[in-house]
Amino acid sequence: MPFVGFAQESDKPVAKKILFIGDSMTGWLSERLEAYGKQNGFEVSTVVWDGSTIKKWGTAPRLNSIVREQNPDAIFISLGMNELFEANPAARFQSSLDAIKGVAGDIPLIWVGPPAWPGHNKGETMNKWLADQLGNGHYFDSFNMNLPRQSKSNPHPTRDGMISWMDQVIEWVKDDGCIALPGYTVPTGEKMTRPKTFIYKRMKDAL
Repeated sequence: MPFVGFAQESDKPVAKKILFIGDSMTGWLSERLEAYGKQNGFEVSTVVWDGSTIKKWGTAPRLNSIVREQNPDAIFISLGMNELFEANPAARFQSSLDAIKGVAGDIPLIWVGPPAWPGHNKGETMNKWLADQLGNGHYFDSFNMNLPRQSKSNPHPTRDGMISWMDQVIEWVKDDGCIALPGYTVPTGEKMTRPKTFIYKRMKDAL
């Protein structure tokens, strides 16, 4: 079931500590988010797991302890790129998505959906399923964003693309997200800042 509707701006919980987890898209996205945090008075902790999927995170024994250790006010997630072409995500990933939401519990989730893969026209099914499962205020749909990529076939945006991507996420959080941030001032310059807590796992590593 999707999350329930979100509160009005004045009633939104203010997130002063954010845990950002996900696949290889997460690193630079979280560094741009941390730059916002430095500017606006909130903190970001990051766990990047290269090549990871919804299923890998949903079945990872350490996910619960990571969330409890960090004790965030909100959880940001970037997952779905590595299973973007899946034609039946409900059959493949429902239990894993439910497990991730179950670990989050009452902690608000912001899921940054995957952008399109250059050269391919698949991915709308995955994005629609995630949007339906997470609900308004919890899912940022990135699929139709025009982001500069590292190459014609590489789905990873360039550094400038990542900055633009997160800037648009923040604008959406301000207007339509399920949480409030202490502030929304855009960081001066094209800043990215590595969070103090930044855990990186390779594809072959266990979480």
